[in-house]
Amino acid sequence: MPNATKAKYHHLIPQTYMAAWSRGNGTLRVEFKSNPGVIEERNKERLAGITDFHSIKAGMPICTQADTNLIFASVLPYTVSYDGEVIQDTFKLNRLFYDFDNWKITRPDGTSVSKKKIRHEIEQVKIKDIEANWSEKYENTWSTHVSIIEEKILNASVDSIPAFDREYIMKFFTALDWRGFTSNAQFERTLSWLCHDIMKLGDIDIPEEDRILPSLKTAEDEMRHNLLLQYYRQYLNDTGVIYQAALANLKHTSFHFLVSDGPTMFITSDTPAFIYKRPDNALVGFLPITPQILMVQGKNTDNDSSYYITHITDEAVQNYNKVIRENAEEFVIINW
Repeated sequence: MPNATKAKYHHLIPQTYMAAWSRGNGTLRVEFKSNPGVIEERNKERLAGITDFHSIKAGMPICTQADTNLIFASVLPYTVSYDGEVIQDTFKLNRLFYDFDNWKITRPDGTSVSKKKIRHEIEQVKIKDIEANWSEKYENTWSTHVSIIEEKILNASVDSIPAFDREYIMKFFTALDWRGFTSNAQFERTLSWLCHDIMKLGDIDIPEEDRILPSLKTAEDEMRHNLLLQYYRQYLNDTGVIYQAALANLKHTSFHFLVSDGPTMFITSDTPAFIYKRPDNALVGFLPITPQILMVQGKNTDNDSSYYITHITDEAVQNYNKVIRENAEEFVIINW
């Protein structure tokens, strides 16, 4: 279902996730790191997203044959020639789209077709299965899972309870770890080493008129975007490196739920899920669930079937909030 959603503004941080920090009308209290101490009110509908970020379009190297058949459907009734060769394969047309100006497009009777009109029709086609599948597989059910987490964690009379929904919660954490404005830390380090240090792709500027998205200013930006979309597609089809990592981590992870009883509540940010290195060098995963609940993941050699619950002091909440703030890319979201 390539166009199962009409959404143009694609949230990197899901609205359903941010809703726990919003008022009933969807308004959030946001503090930008560039303007510390100043709280702005923003609606979650237009925060933490990029227009068409998850869309697949003409010219992108991750296009499949099925994608290109849809994208280039408008040229199929015509004859396309490039460098003296007639091109019928839409997959090849996609590889040559960067040089569209040198295409020759004619009708069956040999008359020329308006390339401006054809290009416009091609560029209007956007494959949105990634955006649609994020919603269907993870976002649409998050609020239900949060309600269950709140009911079980906040009403627990002991410090450990039987685990529930472990696979979904791990997959949701993993999705947010990769979807934020800064993606998975290991991926970002490896990509920077390869694209920036070795291949020097950050030095190659892309002309504004040729950019897939306005924010993709260099060849390094474009490669990162294409790789992420490829990984997202695989993940949403229960395959690929992200999916395998999520399942592998699930076998060796303990889930700890830290509860704030007030007055200070947990904040979240545009990097809601992240891996943090503690002073003792242990790696732990952070994900604020609601203003009252912070999930912390730790390594475990066994397949742990319990959830651990700790009510923490106001000072401890403030310390955790400091870590969340330090790992934010541009802004934090504060409880009302």
